[in-house]
Amino acid sequence: MKGKNKKDEPLYLSQKEVCKLLNIKPHILDYWEKRIPEIKPHKIGKRKFFKKEDLEILFQIKNLLEEGYTLEGIRKKLFPSLKEAKIKKGERVSHALFPELMLSSSLELSESQSFKKENLKKLLKEVLENLKEIYKSL
Repeated sequence: MKGKNKKDEPLYLSQKEVCKLLNIKPHILDYWEKRIPEIKPHKIGKRKFFKKEDLEILFQIKNLLEEGYTLEGIRKKLFPSLKEAKIKKGERVSHALFPELMLSSSLELSESQSFKKENLKKLLKEVLENLKEIYKSL
């Protein structure tokens, strides 16, 4: 069932083979998959198979765990661009809803956080006042 490439090396390794190579138990690999969603085995039937690229990432994860990293720390280290994309996506949504909270790129991080907090407080006070007025009119 495994695909073969031109060099007669398997394209996919089963979960059992990967666990033997990593010297870990299958439930540990399952746990890594849950905590690091970027690890996506290929499923054929009910069996899981990994490509060589996946195997390289799994070896990096094991080495980083042995160095003392947590799974969350490993995820941030190995997949930083995904986290940045999620943050940017969230920023776009908040800016679309509250354009007055957009920050200029020249502000320092600490200044921008305080600027954001002040604007957020003002906005929340305005919303609260508007809600009180609506409540009174009912």
